[in-house]
Amino acid sequence: MSDKIKLELEKIEIPKELHNRAKLGVMQAKSEKPKSKLKKLMFPVVASLTLMFSAGVGAAYIPSLNNLLANVSPEIALMLQPIDSKSGISESNGIKMEVVAAMNDDEMAVIYVTMQDLIGDRIDETLDLYDYSFTGAHMNTSQLVDYDETSNTATLRIQANGGEELDGSKVNFRIDSFLSDKQTHEVEVEADLAEIINNPPKIIPLDMNNTSGGGGVLLEQLEAQKVIQVLKPSETNIQLPGVDFINITNIGFIDDRLHIQVEWTGNDIDAHGYFYFVDELGNEIYSSSVNFGLDGSGKTNYGNEYTEYIFEKNSMDVDEQELLGHFVSNGNHIEGDWNTTFRLQSVGEKLTYDFKKDFGTWTSNSVSISPLGVTLYGSSKFNESTQLEVDVIMNDGSVQTLDFMTGFIENEEVIVKFLSPLPLDLSKVKSINIDDTEIDL
Repeated sequence: MSDKIKLELEKIEIPKELHNRAKLGVMQAKSEKPKSKLKKLMFPVVASLTLMFSAGVGAAYIPSLNNLLANVSPEIALMLQPIDSKSGISESNGIKMEVVAAMNDDEMAVIYVTMQDLIGDRIDETLDLYDYSFTGAHMNTSQLVDYDETSNTATLRIQANGGEELDGSKVNFRIDSFLSDKQTHEVEVEADLAEIINNPPKIIPLDMNNTSGGGGVLLEQLEAQKVIQVLKPSETNIQLPGVDFINITNIGFIDDRLHIQVEWTGNDIDAHGYFYFVDELGNEIYSSSVNFGLDGSGKTNYGNEYTEYIFEKNSMDVDEQELLGHFVSNGNHIEGDWNTTFRLQSVGEKLTYDFKKDFGTWTSNSVSISPLGVTLYGSSKFNESTQLEVDVIMNDGSVQTLDFMTGFIENEEVIVKFLSPLPLDLSKVKSINIDDTEIDL
């Protein structure tokens, strides 16, 4: 870690506590800045529309690096300084990557990485790692921590499961490409859905065992059906103004569900988006989705060329709600070879307590706290829409809300981790509050 960052550890003021409720599941990028004005679109009755998320990893914005390192004890600061400048720096394509800090506990490894453009302005506040790897770990996620416009430097926090096996090991972290200059396009869609209901669309079968993925509350039910009906592609070809990375290929009702279909043109490597309904109060209704491809004979197969978004008819009111679209594209896809090898250092101490609590679709058995945050261990199947609030109460009465949440299954055990925005000094922690249940340490 550079001397500048070390000095900042001693002089930075304590940040204000964040009081956001963490949501289990995929976090959508919030750093994307709208650059397109709202456009109204008219669709003919025979038109079909579809929209989808691509499979790329999104970056979620969290407080600056200074805030992450604020007010930590010397012991905690040492946990963030295992990387020397020689092994932690790699330069490629005029961009320097530096691993400035790393630490791990039993489940997760965390590293802090800076990316600095030495010759241009290809790095900005929307930077998103696209192709990267961490040896010995899995389920990597990336968060944008800070962006310094003056020095063209972005700071990222990389999280990877597999911390216990990585303890004391030499690991390799590499980046092969990243995205930047994200642009968002908000579209208001006007379609006569009441008339579309009376015009049955052409449909084709889709084997749910031969798809590239999907999401939403209906996905499990669709998978249980084994074979579902989707809209026949290429029944129409509607292009959205200012959006060149998708073509709307069909829209219609199948078995009392609205299906919306989009073909991705490939003009943007990680373009993504979705449709949703909104009422006058701002309540939003989202769909479930299924991704698939199409072979030369017009039959569905494995692929990402199409996504079918599916709304339950009884969940929306076509007369009172608006159909909107949200799309994201990337101005830059930068490739290079940023490659570093270093040794991870365990945070050491961890406190574990019995904690039995029913969260609806899953039940916790125990809870642990380490300098990285709080971890719940349980069984059964957790729901992606589950919302939990975890606060850490310090001895001086201050409260730190853990505002980033990630969940995964390991050896049939549910593990839900709440990450602290800065390392926790366990000697100064009084208790943990999990959804209004307090655990005294």
